Amino acid sequence: MTYALKWAVSFELKSPHGLAQFAVQQQQWLGIDLHCITQNISAKKSWQSFASDQATVSVILRQGGGGFCEPRKRINAPLARTRYDAGFSMYIPSHAEIWGFGDSTNLVCDLRARFQLPAVEAMLGDKFDRHKWSEPVLLIYDERVRKIAALLWDECHAPAGGSSLCGESLTTALMASFFTVSRTVQPSEQRGLSRPMLKRSLDYMEANFVRELHLDELAAVVGLSCSHFGRSFKTSLGISPHQWLMQRRIALAQELLLQKESIAVAAQMAGFANQSHFTKIFRTITGITPRRWIDQVQ
Repeated sequence: MTYALKWAVSFELKSPHGLAQFAVQQQQWLGIDLHCITQNISAKKSWQSFASDQATVSVILRQGGGGFCEPRKRINAPLARTRYDAGFSMYIPSHAEIWGFGDSTNLVCDLRARFQLPAVEAMLGDKFDRHKWSEPVLLIYDERVRKIAALLWDECHAPAGGSSLCGESLTTALMASFFTVSRTVQPSEQRGLSRPMLKRSLDYMEANFVRELHLDELAAVVGLSCSHFGRSFKTSLGISPHQWLMQRRIALAQELLLQKESIAVAAQMAGFANQSHFTKIFRTITGITPRRWIDQVQ
């Protein structure tokens, strides 16, 4: 059995059977350990234990080979289900004995988040529902959760580890999907941030936008939880904190390009980790590459 690990991380699959090899890409945001796991399977029947001293959320993003995979409370006890495609998620409390079982699959890709109670409590604040912490939730199909997990997968594989603010916002959204009291938006969040709170937030972001900003850092400026701040900020401005940050950095980069700075220098001075990431974000916001933009404005 060959284990191929990307990044030096402390991770293991417990009691695996039928596994040929697996690869892991890891990132951590807001105290949540994220593992992007790709498993190549060699046996018709395969299984592994999900038991951990940490709580686990897993989202199955892909399964190959024509078979299926699923969580089970006992290896030989299939779940009642009507769908057998990928895209489902599960929550497994710490120390719960839940198994991952595969039948005729040769590939499984899942985003697996592991975490402790304090990290989720701090992230969600008074929206955290403690009653949802103790019981496993297995085989839930939720397209919103699947999309969040897919975006997190991409962010974990992005150059230089992706954007902290984007990764933290997505991680918060994933945890909120499982552990908030309800998805009902409260009146205070419908109104967004108050004017003084919005001003404090924007002043702080304006003063620090060229460096790496963190969601809990921004939330602390106005005394809110990460989830409350993220929702209220978007209600106020129509964009997320990460989108605001990217737009502000691109605006600075455009000013620098007009001053005849090179694309590489403008990218660095505007806070981007590398030129390729800068070009990707520039094209997303403006619709064209930096080089074409320069040609148009000259």
